[in-house]
Amino acid sequence: MAHDKKPAGKRADAGPYQIYLMRHGIAADLDAQGSSDDAKRPLTSEGRLKMRTIAKGLQSAGVELDWIVSSPLLRAVETAEILAQELSATAVLESCDALAPGQVSAAKVTAFLEQHPERRRVLLAGHEPSLSQLAAELIGASHAANFGFKKGGCCLIELDRLPAKSPGRLVWWLTPRLLRKLG
Repeated sequence: MAHDKKPAGKRADAGPYQIYLMRHGIAADLDAQGSSDDAKRPLTSEGRLKMRTIAKGLQSAGVELDWIVSSPLLRAVETAEILAQELSATAVLESCDALAPGQVSAAKVTAFLEQHPERRRVLLAGHEPSLSQLAAELIGASHAANFGFKKGGCCLIELDRLPAKSPGRLVWWLTPRLLRKLG
């Protein structure tokens, strides 16, 4: 009996890459709760609660993830952890320096993602204005494109391959309010 062999690292249903971009939840202000270091600002209680509801909204929208990658800043890490707990217990959770404020570029982020080509459904948790710039780069829009993520807002961009040879497609862009209503 013949066995069909699948190439290593490829899923049988390997469609486009689904890249979800999400801004972190509501975080403590600098100097609040002992937060004098921007990188160590945690989510507020309200931010945690809203992120849990947003995760339920993403789940209602049919979002399934293989990988959740966050900026190394605490508020983005906590956002990613909530999403992993509420949305996808099987998704790999990692931090990536290329998502830190001021570090983001499509080339750096896709180079990181290329390390695991089998993970095709990826959520990136980060910061503004970096996420808006990344979204613009991924879909081939100018940096002058007026994208803006509210805290907890999310979009889905599909790419045919990594590295992208052509612009990605913006599939949807949802505000945190709408995501909470879906939850």
